[in-house]
Amino acid sequence: MITHDYYLKCRQAEPYYYDLLYEEGRTLIPEGIAHHTEQCQNCREKIDKLKAALSQADAADSEERQLCAAVTSVLKLHFDYIGKPVTCNIAKPFIPCLLESTLEIRIPTPIITHLHNCRNCSEDIGTIRRLNLNRKQLCRLSRLFADKPADHNVSCPQARVAVVEALSMEFFEIDKEILKHLCACSFCRKLLYEYRETVRKKGSDKKKGQEFACDTVSASDVFDYVVPYGLDPAGDRHAKSEKSFISHAATCQNCLSKMQELHKTIYSIAERAESDVVTKYHVDETARAEVRSKSGDIYAGFPVRAEVTGSRKGINAEQPVPAVNFGSGLKKKIRAGNIKSLVKIVSVAAILLIGITTFLSTP
Repeated sequence: MITHDYYLKCRQAEPYYYDLLYEEGRTLIPEGIAHHTEQCQNCREKIDKLKAALSQADAADSEERQLCAAVTSVLKLHFDYIGKPVTCNIAKPFIPCLLESTLEIRIPTPIITHLHNCRNCSEDIGTIRRLNLNRKQLCRLSRLFADKPADHNVSCPQARVAVVEALSMEFFEIDKEILKHLCACSFCRKLLYEYRETVRKKGSDKKKGQEFACDTVSASDVFDYVVPYGLDPAGDRHAKSEKSFISHAATCQNCLSKMQELHKTIYSIAERAESDVVTKYHVDETARAEVRSKSGDIYAGFPVRAEVTGSRKGINAEQPVPAVNFGSGLKKKIRAGNIKSLVKIVSVAAILLIGITTFLSTP
């Protein structure tokens, strides 16, 4: 029978539960309390619950630190262009990341300034958004747009030898650097498109008794086969776990047509010529105090002045740039007058206003 004194000892032991979890804290525990907790099932259960709760708290704290580090990195990449001209080729690698559903930038940045003023880049945002790519795919697409084939250690003749293997979609037989080159080099990917088109025309229109419902195959489903940039062939999940789909798609006219369409969509953006719109983002305290006639001005309330050269014709003023949302509460708190102060405010704003559960594994 459990006595009243026994429960009294449990209450006396409660303040020491935390110390019992750590070796250095055990020296502070009275001998009688230590002996009781070793024998008491009630105390042991409570200690186990405390240990589990602390583990969850540690994990959440670690995730928060990672999140803050990711926020800082993303914003630093944007604000590296303060006072510098931003063109389409500079802004383009940032577009896929901005479309990640859990990332929402709520403050004007040098990159956002260009996207807000350039019709071509605004159209690219809409085009990529309609593909409904997942987080990893968007991340790899950003890296592809930033890649420079001249920096590769693979030559075109070396890469072209692997075109047939690439068409088979079994990438485990191809070196990852060659895969990157096939995606980043305009000449090699054009060759890949032409080869796939030849296969498509010779393929079959599988409708009766087909294993896959081709009409449900999306751009996201075939993205990794069309843009294998950044895939690790040694760990290629497609060749190992999706052999049946690969076997089907390799000769299916419908699936190959979707792959060709995606190929044209992605690489037309990658190869798109620069528009004549060039933007510069300046930190200017006087700009914050100016009277704004339009409530939709994305810079209203911020110590920011945007300089735009080139044509802005075709921009739809009623169609805001995706992923940009500015909070009026933040605008009232801006007190910066120089770059250092602005970056400090941006860091605080990022923690409060930018939701990121993504890109934590992004190189």
